[in-house]
Amino acid sequence: MPSRHIADIRQVPSKTGRSLEEWCALLESNGVGERREAVNLLRDGYAVSHAFALAIADHCLRHSRDDDEDVGWDDDEDDRW
Repeated sequence: MPSRHIADIRQVPSKTGRSLEEWCALLESNGVGERREAVNLLRDGYAVSHAFALAIADHCLRHSRDDDEDVGWDDDEDDRW
């Protein structure tokens, strides 16, 4: 995560009234998968400032991608070695 977002991330609940988990769930339920789309939804639909929208989008989409990369991987079934 870019260092400029770290301070923003810590302030998300107090500045927006929602936790990061709530914002991530909202983005997921709206089928948002791209940064620009997430920022626009947060800014235009929920009056989140641009800086916080960027921080939230980066956080949520990064975690979403991390989860997707783990799907289907099972160390026990790797018999190549």
